[in-house]
Amino acid sequence: MPARSRNTAAAGAALKEQHYDIPGLKFDDSLTWRAGKPIPVADLLARLQKLAAELRNYDLDQVDSRAFTALAHDLANANLLGHKDKGVRAWTVSCIVDVLKICAPDAPFVENELKDIFTVVINSILPALADPTNAYNAQHIYILSSLAESQSILLVTDIPNHDSLITSLFTTAFDNVTGSGNNPAGVEVSKSVEYHLKNLLVAVVDEVSLPQDVTDVIISQFLRVDAGNIQDAGNKGKKRGAQDTKQATLLVKDYPPAYNMARSLCTSCPEKMTAQITQYFGTVIVDASSATLPNGPSKSNHKRTIDVDDSEDEHEGLADLRKAHRLLRELWRACPDVLLNVIPQIEAEFNADSPALRKLATETIGDIMAGIGTAGLAPSGRLDPAAYPLPSIEQLEPVPQNTSPLLTPASPKPFATVHASAYQAFYGRRIDKSPIVRESWAVAAARILLTSAGAIGLSDDELQSLLSGFSQLLHDPEEHVRSAAVQSISLFNYHAIINTLCADGGLTREGTVLSVLVERVVDRKHNVREQAIELLAQIWGVASRDIEEGVAAVKEAVGDIPNRLFRAFYTNDLHVHAVIDKALYESLLPLSFPPIKAHASRSESQKQRTNDTQPSSQEAPAADPDVIRARRILTLVQGLDVKSRAVFFSLQNRQVQLGKGMTIFLQACEDYNGGVVEDNESEDAIKDRLNRYIEHISKSFPDPSGVAADLWKFAKQHDRRAYQLIRFATGPEHDYRTVTKAIKELIKRIREGPTNVQSINDTIQGILYRCALITYNRSHVPTIMEVSRTDESGLGEAAQEVLKEISARHPEVLKSHIQALCKELEESAPSAVKAEASGSADTLKACAGFARKYPADVPKDRRFLTALTSFALFSKSPRAAKHAVSIVVMVADKKEMYAKDILSKALKQCQPDSAHFLAQLAAISQICLLVPAIANEESDAIQQLAVGDILRKNRSPSSEEDANAWIESIDDESMAKELALKTLVNRCRSYDEKSESGEFEQAAKEAFNFLTSVIKNEGEITPSRDTPPAQKNRLRLTAIHFILKLCAHKHKCEDFIKPTMFISILIVMIYPPIAVRTGFVNYLKKYLGSNRLAHRWFTSFFLLAFEPDVELRTSTLTWIKARVQYFAKQQLQSKSGDKKMHQNVMESIFARLLSLLAHHPDYPSQESADPDGELLDFSKYIIFYLSAVATEDNLSLIFHIAQRVKGTRDAVTGTEEASERLYVLSDLAQAVIRNYTDLMPAHAKGVNLLQTWPGNVTLPRSLFKALPSHEAAQEIAEKNYLPEDVASGLEKLVRTYTRFLKKTGQAEKRALANSKKRKSDAVGPDIEDDDGEEIKKVVKKARKTTLAIRKTPKPKRKSIGQPSSEMPSRKSARMSNAVSYAEGDSDDDDVDMEVNDRAAGSPSSNRKKKAPPKDDEQEDEDASEPDLSDEDEEGPEDEKADDAEVHVHEDDDADDEVNGNGDDTEMKDAKEESSPPLKEKKNAGGGRKGVTRAKKLADTNTKTVGKTKKNAEPPASRPTRQTRSSRA
Repeated sequence: MPARSRNTAAAGAALKEQHYDIPGLKFDDSLTWRAGKPIPVADLLARLQKLAAELRNYDLDQVDSRAFTALAHDLANANLLGHKDKGVRAWTVSCIVDVLKICAPDAPFVENELKDIFTVVINSILPALADPTNAYNAQHIYILSSLAESQSILLVTDIPNHDSLITSLFTTAFDNVTGSGNNPAGVEVSKSVEYHLKNLLVAVVDEVSLPQDVTDVIISQFLRVDAGNIQDAGNKGKKRGAQDTKQATLLVKDYPPAYNMARSLCTSCPEKMTAQITQYFGTVIVDASSATLPNGPSKSNHKRTIDVDDSEDEHEGLADLRKAHRLLRELWRACPDVLLNVIPQIEAEFNADSPALRKLATETIGDIMAGIGTAGLAPSGRLDPAAYPLPSIEQLEPVPQNTSPLLTPASPKPFATVHASAYQAFYGRRIDKSPIVRESWAVAAARILLTSAGAIGLSDDELQSLLSGFSQLLHDPEEHVRSAAVQSISLFNYHAIINTLCADGGLTREGTVLSVLVERVVDRKHNVREQAIELLAQIWGVASRDIEEGVAAVKEAVGDIPNRLFRAFYTNDLHVHAVIDKALYESLLPLSFPPIKAHASRSESQKQRTNDTQPSSQEAPAADPDVIRARRILTLVQGLDVKSRAVFFSLQNRQVQLGKGMTIFLQACEDYNGGVVEDNESEDAIKDRLNRYIEHISKSFPDPSGVAADLWKFAKQHDRRAYQLIRFATGPEHDYRTVTKAIKELIKRIREGPTNVQSINDTIQGILYRCALITYNRSHVPTIMEVSRTDESGLGEAAQEVLKEISARHPEVLKSHIQALCKELEESAPSAVKAEASGSADTLKACAGFARKYPADVPKDRRFLTALTSFALFSKSPRAAKHAVSIVVMVADKKEMYAKDILSKALKQCQPDSAHFLAQLAAISQICLLVPAIANEESDAIQQLAVGDILRKNRSPSSEEDANAWIESIDDESMAKELALKTLVNRCRSYDEKSESGEFEQAAKEAFNFLTSVIKNEGEITPSRDTPPAQKNRLRLTAIHFILKLCAHKHKCEDFIKPTMFISILIVMIYPPIAVRTGFVNYLKKYLGSNRLAHRWFTSFFLLAFEPDVELRTSTLTWIKARVQYFAKQQLQSKSGDKKMHQNVMESIFARLLSLLAHHPDYPSQESADPDGELLDFSKYIIFYLSAVATEDNLSLIFHIAQRVKGTRDAVTGTEEASERLYVLSDLAQAVIRNYTDLMPAHAKGVNLLQTWPGNVTLPRSLFKALPSHEAAQEIAEKNYLPEDVASGLEKLVRTYTRFLKKTGQAEKRALANSKKRKSDAVGPDIEDDDGEEIKKVVKKARKTTLAIRKTPKPKRKSIGQPSSEMPSRKSARMSNAVSYAEGDSDDDDVDMEVNDRAAGSPSSNRKKKAPPKDDEQEDEDASEPDLSDEDEEGPEDEKADDAEVHVHEDDDADDEVNGNGDDTEMKDAKEESSPPLKEKKNAGGGRKGVTRAKKLADTNTKTVGKTKKNAEPPASRPTRQTRSSRA
């Protein structure tokens, strides 16, 4: 207590002026004074302290409050309450509260005195509590506790107009605890003060009718944790939403005391606060609703009158409403019971007219259910695919460190249960008409799923319903909704994705969140596509650890993601290609993965890998980044199906090719010297060459002009260090660390370079992703070799294929490892009693690929060559023996000696019962190919072995008859017969067709005799005719393969396939089993796709019109369209001298197709029950061809070819019957084309698509020959060979079947997009590459179908096939439904349809009219084959790369043509200028005349009408003359 000066005279005069007569109270000092004679402060304080001490100890059972009236009057004197000394005021109020406690419940004070007392308490005493260092803090605390315990504070209600005092009381109380620690000494307010303040306020709330201002004060305390308030304080002048991450330290780390006090008030007085809060929100919502202008429908989905997210233009009413909704989030977390009557008001907002209100309500209910308060949601762990070690689902989710409870989602009650009606209203907003509401719902649903409903959990029904609704918005029609849904998924960490988002089945089921997310990979909008691809790649990248370790749940849920990403490459969308490149090297295989350094030396790490017999994992002791990365590459490849692997390996091959091209580009840049060249002529030449290189590189990017401009900037910058860094990145001699460091340095160099060059950063990075040797890197080879040998974690098959690709595509990478590879082969060489190590065949394949390009680098020591000889003679695998022979022949100096030794030993030991029989047979076959001189010495023995001992004998005879028989894994006898056939074929291939024409023709005739015999006899080649049916089918496919291979390698072999034999081969396309047809199609695609076969082989594809396997038919149709586009592009880009090379390739095939159909074994016969109906059904072959080839540009040419066929005779058999069939088919084709033209969009606009073709079209002489005279030609031309009933039914058939092809194709593609594996890739036998290497495929069993497929004819038996309800069967089991097609068209059928071949039209037609946009969720991912040829097969080093065309050998009869007058001519170039429309000739209208007459008959002949109506019913099956009907 500070010292006080005393005025003893004044004190003595004032003593004992007044005495208090209070029982039990000894105090009798005066507390008042006369004016001008105040009591000294020291004396006054002493008296007050004395009085306070007696009052605190006052203990009397019965107290008469009237006895305290005088004392109370003195204490309430203004001189004391208003005393300038704080101590006097404090001790005075302390005495007053004691008096109130003693006299309770009768206060000895009057109203005015009470007003003065509580004014001092509220405005002076309570605020002083904020400073614990105050000298009278103890008295202040005592006053507070006394008021709270005795509830004397309630006397404030006796004061008139006490609302202001109550408001000040609450404001002061919250300010005290809020300002804790803000006093000069920095001392916090004690917890006891907070406790007493809370009790004080609770007493007031319980007993006092609170004014609205007090409610506002209480509720506003919950906003003290609102991050937006702090952000706004630091972002003055900035647009809302642009948060400054640097101010994160300003955020509250724990609940403030004021928040806790307000929460205590609500929980202690639930009924009272419920009423107050309900009234508060009711007022705010009503005011805001009246102030909000409703948003009606708008043309733009995102233009709205009021935007609650735009604070600059926000209405005041909406600002209050927005604040109220923020409060709701925190009130639910703190005291959910007080919102019992508020939630229904929010529910009513869902029915508001304003989208802004519905959006706000959706966001609020979503955050309430998710348990997210006003502080927001803590940032979740970002998906980092480059982290190490990666997380695992089998380990507990790591607990976030230093997470504030404000950011931890917490819902005290299950909202969906407590407020079921509001939850259902919220759930219904997923289909709101406004996209901004649906967008908010997507974000809200994601938050609920992420937080598991505020950590309280979701029931199975709630979880599945939320996932279903969320997946629905992933394919919402509005782009921004889809984008928001995709971005919401990025908030999930790895465990949440697997455990929550994949709870509906992941990628194993259709319609799930991830299944719909992968559909967004081919979304129509680029930003959605990009977000989806990047997110999916990140998910797989983080899950790659569990996938590698074989965690079943993860593999099923997300393991197929790479497949879906690489399949998107088939859309041929350059934007998609660029995003996939980025995702591949930033997420799937990040450049910086793993972010560790190798501590062990190279040799030590290799020893560690060798000694480690346990499967490696993320925690493997060998922390070698190259090992970890290589295993991740193999894990990626292991999960890819055949088509996705083709894309992946094509991307790697593109890196190899573009890397070489970049080397030449850099040389051109150095020659350009930044534009400074002394010689002007040289400058122009260099500039022109550089321009061609830049054009070639940039054309495969989404923005070619922008990329070209950036490359010119790069060239003009002339940064020699940048040139060297690119060479480091593309050189095969550099390890992975050098490559990645070069990429990072170059990107940093550009980013920190001149301003005008910084813009090329993205372009250079994209080019580096495409040319740097990242995957095919020398650092990965040791691990790949090791895994291929040991098959660790089941990655052996993937390692073998990757090693094979490296050896075939980029053997330079193996240069530093070839010695180790050969050493491994030496150590694992087999013998007569010892088998080779597993995986040796693939190792030999890799070594052979390297030896083919760098034979000098392969060891030539005797030990190695002896080991190879052992492989050739004693290997278990024929593949290993074949590659061993190849290596010996390529690298040995005395190859003839080794070959002769191998051949002689193999012939002596080659016995069917030998364990090494197949390997020795493969070695003999390979020697016949590579060393024909040595093989000729033993030609008789080889012939006897291949033909007499193998092909003509059956070791496992069987008399069964099963046209659908097929074996998934080939047996030894079938393999031996295939190798025997291959031996004959290799002998033919070994001769040069020009220099050794005699030997070649002899070997070719012998080979073709056997191959064609196999096909003619349907796989039977033995005299005993007891070959097992599965073996016959496989041999038939093998014979087809070898015929195609011979024709592809030796163009003269086409001469040995005469038209009759050619037709016999093609007719295999309609025989079972499906594996033969699929294999035939795949072989044709392989050779025709690389332009190695004559174009006449395209004809076979159109026999798939009746193919019951929808997948095979639609995929082939897509492939044909891609080839049509390719030939059209080549024809436009070719030079004038090369015009004939790709001149109308697919159009000229139509004449061959008509000839093939004329000799089709199912061609309708007049002896059949309904020849007209069968002929009508036969027209589907023509429709199928038109749907694949016809465009608005070439339809007139196809029509002209159909007319020209009628002016010739058949030259295949030369019979009149065959010629008449041609004329019928000609008229049928013309009628079909006319009806097909009616469906073209241009026809609806009045464009004449059937103008007379201005050029001269010639036909193959081997198929057609001239008519004997002009009179015969005139007679045939004037005659209509098409039956009237057929003509009348064509219009309906063309429309129906065209629509069927389109719909089935789209349905199949959508099904394939959602399926886990591409079934078409899993169908068919093992297909060999050009070197005879088998490309293994899983053979699927024949699909049950209602469509009939031909089978081998059986003598004296007939079978009746049942038709399909979806599609009429082939002729061999066809039913009569011809007249039903003549039925009158319905209104639906008359609607114009878009023909599905618009996408396959020529570039000129595409320029005329753009195709209509597709639906977002129905993008065809397989629109065409991936266009990788530009980068795979061309390089800037070839200055003519863009214009070069592959010269394809055509059959000789293609050059010998016959015209309509019987004179031999050659095909003439079509005139470039279009001729004016001409009138059609009389003979060209035969089909139309038939249609007209048929329609007239249908209108007048009642019998025809009756027949039409009768046949409108489902037709019954009937027998046909064919006996080859069977089920596929």
